[in-house]
Amino acid sequence: MGARAGVVADVPNRDAPCPRCDDGRVTSSAPRPPRRDGETIVITGGTAGLGYFTAERLALTGARVVVTARDPGRADRALASIRAHAPGADLSAVALDLTDLTSVETAADELADLGRIDALVLNAGLTTPPSGRTLTRDGLELTLATNVVGHTALLAHLWPTLLATIGRTPRPVRVVGLGSLATRVLPFDPASLAAPSDLTGDDGYRPFAQYALSKHAVHAWITELARRVTGTGVQALLAHPGYAVDGLTPERPGIVEPGRFERLPFAQGKHDGARPTLRAVLDPRLGNGAFVGPRWVTRGEPVQVSAVRSSSSPEAGAAVWSALAGVTGGFAP
Repeated sequence: MGARAGVVADVPNRDAPCPRCDDGRVTSSAPRPPRRDGETIVITGGTAGLGYFTAERLALTGARVVVTARDPGRADRALASIRAHAPGADLSAVALDLTDLTSVETAADELADLGRIDALVLNAGLTTPPSGRTLTRDGLELTLATNVVGHTALLAHLWPTLLATIGRTPRPVRVVGLGSLATRVLPFDPASLAAPSDLTGDDGYRPFAQYALSKHAVHAWITELARRVTGTGVQALLAHPGYAVDGLTPERPGIVEPGRFERLPFAQGKHDGARPTLRAVLDPRLGNGAFVGPRWVTRGEPVQVSAVRSSSSPEAGAAVWSALAGVTGGFAP
């Protein structure tokens, strides 16, 4: 796959799965992921859904896995479940509310004390926005604050820690953002998210459209980050889970309770939906700017895919980067 819009994606075969890197199936016969002993991987929203199964598989690598969560009780249940499936795992949790920039700064200070971050997985997100426009205490629209702004602020605070990790292993430091198929449903106009005031969501709020907008913003921001970090030792990648539902997901008491009415033939479980993220974190053959998703769009093994042009263009990246920097203060990779 050639370079796209200034982003490097240097993979010899975009469709070739990494036999030891991409598997997220939680079965006794699944190959174990590659070892990452001594490394530290941080994942936001690692207590439920896709984030939980991403954390569960990453715990098998030997890395120190740190999950963030708003609810301490959910964090405790998630860590206990992960330990049951990954005995001896090095796990911890940090309190983080992405809708509160003060909480983001406090969490970042605690995460920086880890001393190194080899991979930062920006997984947490609001998938079902409220029916009416809701503002955070910082005056931001809730969906954009959760899915984009909070993660931008977190990365800005943690950037020195990521840079300090470069060279401590032979692998690049990675930042992985979570995309969505929603970007294929509704197009993106960069002018709609080009200034800090656009993050208040006061332009004809519609829940699904707001969710799609937030995911376009993630695509644009991560793709722009990839352009800016080229050659630095940090890589920025995207992953999307396809159509992942609880009904096809292995049970994890108190965390995942599969329903009988979501067993759709074109969908996959949350454990399989985590596989693109796992490959984005672990596959050494992926290059800066790579985007990983299911082979058959909504389901299937993780392969390299392409983001929609409207939110992966340099124009979109520059617009979204500017809007976010106006709120978070930005940083210079």
